[in-house]
Amino acid sequence: MLTASIKTTRTKILGTACVVLAAVIAVILFFAGESGKNAAESISLRVTNNEERTGYIASKGFKTAEEPSLVEEILLPEEFDEILSEYNEIQKESGFDLSPYLGKKVKKYVYPIEGKEEVFATLYVYENKVIAADIASHTEDWQRPIDGAGNMG
Repeated sequence: MLTASIKTTRTKILGTACVVLAAVIAVILFFAGESGKNAAESISLRVTNNEERTGYIASKGFKTAEEPSLVEEILLPEEFDEILSEYNEIQKESGFDLSPYLGKKVKKYVYPIEGKEEVFATLYVYENKVIAADIASHTEDWQRPIDGAGNMG
């Protein structure tokens, strides 16, 4: 018969518990980091064509015309002025932030919202990534983050 004995001390037990706890914390942090990446990726949505742009707007609850009424390339200023700063605050409500794109050329796509006269969805895209989006009425003079169909007016 073969027998073995292991001498345990309070220090060995405490050390083993610390190693196990460190491993559990590492696993939790790893998966928390992954979910954080997924959240960031959902905000920095990639759109490479018109179908993906209108699909993004539709995912927010708005039905648009098939083609944009306006497409233009604009140069964002090097720093925020009062108007752009206010607009960026609107964007932050939807999880966007224009700060990293100051001084960059971006594409602006404006889509009429079906069934709503003079209401438009606007997307700002940098390197095929939505960096800002809003819903606005040009006649009623309001502008909101693109966070749902109930958010008009």
